[in-house]
Amino acid sequence: MSSAAETGKIRELLGRGDSRAGEGDARAAMSFYHAALGAARAVQYVDAQTMSDLRRAQAYVQQRASEFEQALDRAVESAGVSDPIGRQRLTHAMDMLKGKRSIYPQQPSVFYYPYLAQRQFWERDEFDWAQELEAQTPIIRAELEALLVDGADFRPYIEVEEDRPHRDFHGLHGDESWTALYLWKEGKVVEENARRCPQTMAALEKVPISRIGHRTPAVLFSRLLPGAHIPSHHGMLNSRLICHLPLIVPPGGWLRVGNEKREWREGELLIFDDSLEHEAKNPSGETRIILLFDVWKPELGQDEPAAISDIFDAIDTYSGASDD
Repeated sequence: MSSAAETGKIRELLGRGDSRAGEGDARAAMSFYHAALGAARAVQYVDAQTMSDLRRAQAYVQQRASEFEQALDRAVESAGVSDPIGRQRLTHAMDMLKGKRSIYPQQPSVFYYPYLAQRQFWERDEFDWAQELEAQTPIIRAELEALLVDGADFRPYIEVEEDRPHRDFHGLHGDESWTALYLWKEGKVVEENARRCPQTMAALEKVPISRIGHRTPAVLFSRLLPGAHIPSHHGMLNSRLICHLPLIVPPGGWLRVGNEKREWREGELLIFDDSLEHEAKNPSGETRIILLFDVWKPELGQDEPAAISDIFDAIDTYSGASDD
């Protein structure tokens, strides 16, 4: 199409938008203005008058977008939703509608369990065990610090398995910037470490830690060195929640799950669904250490956790599935 023809098409769209705007049909006007602006982006040159009209159309679109956002905000305020979780859902839904938040679905790397809530973070006060565990933070931190003084053997979180083909995990295999010290690993107590942390182990007895085949319980101190970044990834299944109890927490460190980012604060649990895309970073000049474990999602029925665990026994026996 020639430049003149392209400009003619743009002017036709602008004219139709002007006509609809003059009739008070803002939605139709927006459609034509958007089409004109899109067509203009593909043209190398337009004359001064057409450019002026395009700027006017852009201003109209921006004004309508602003009015739309204000209408959405009024709808949220007038809804009168007082429950914090419900209000968060409503607010985030509006942010997604405005294009200010992306939509992140659950995408577990091994096993998807259908019809569970798409939530990024759960709140601490939703769990009857959380407050009591948080109250033990000074004791748990003291046992951790004793381990550090004794030169505890933190190992890379992503270790190379000699009996498995090497699979790259964002270049983190053997990376000393993200390391772990396990109290439970692959469903078994790590006796040497657990013996040195008796009060931590006692505190965890009151937590409904998940049991998934021979993979969990998995309870560990997770260490991020200064500047360490855990790239975006997905966990192995969507029927559990990962729990972080921050113990040694320099300022500025954060965890992003889906479209929400939260900072670690000493003694305040972060509870999240790791089947959604998530990443973490310690941008400070100090080391960050948390206690990490997982629990079943509370919406599961009484018999479902055991069934899911049996499924994972079969997965691990026959499929060779990865949990990256």
